[in-house]
Amino acid sequence: MAVKAKLTVTLKADDVIVAETEDADLWHRVLTAIQTATNTGLLSGSLPPPPPNQPRDASDALGKFAAELGITREAVQGACAPTAEAPYMHLNQHNWEAMRKALPERGLKALSPVAVGATLMALWFRHGGLGNPTQAQVLTILSGINVEDKNPSRGIRRSKWLQPRAGGQIVLNPAEISVAIKLAKSFCSKTWKDWLGGAEQAADNAA
Repeated sequence: MAVKAKLTVTLKADDVIVAETEDADLWHRVLTAIQTATNTGLLSGSLPPPPPNQPRDASDALGKFAAELGITREAVQGACAPTAEAPYMHLNQHNWEAMRKALPERGLKALSPVAVGATLMALWFRHGGLGNPTQAQVLTILSGINVEDKNPSRGIRRSKWLQPRAGGQIVLNPAEISVAIKLAKSFCSKTWKDWLGGAEQAADNAA
């Protein structure tokens, strides 16, 4: 009795699965494309460049990231220095200290370290075509400025604009994307007036 093999195409960014399909026709087309690219590279001595949309140009992604936040590219670059390669982001200690001075340690206006890092990375990954960040990757960029989050999982769960996924992945909640943008803009611009105002309004509504 013949056994039919299960053909699966998996798209990954590092170890993060971005998309997956069992379309057999697509599997064959991808295999042909890979073999063609490999043969071309062997004959010419170098492999052809990747398709123009995978990954996106880093400078273009930075521009789109800054435009979404409504601030300059220079402000974003100075605050978190996003890149297309690991660790994908380098947080600025001065921006972090400005945030800590502006926000209380507890209450509706407070933010856990992992929530801040995850928000910045999730927004950047979306524009950079990098899939979804993981909790481990967020903790890595926090360690770069000697910041530790003792309960990162709880910090993600308590942030309504973030959603945990299998494998430690973190995604943005589509219904709360404006909150994520407001947080990222506040961090990059070192101006927390809008964030505090939003938290105060939330407190009034809950009263």
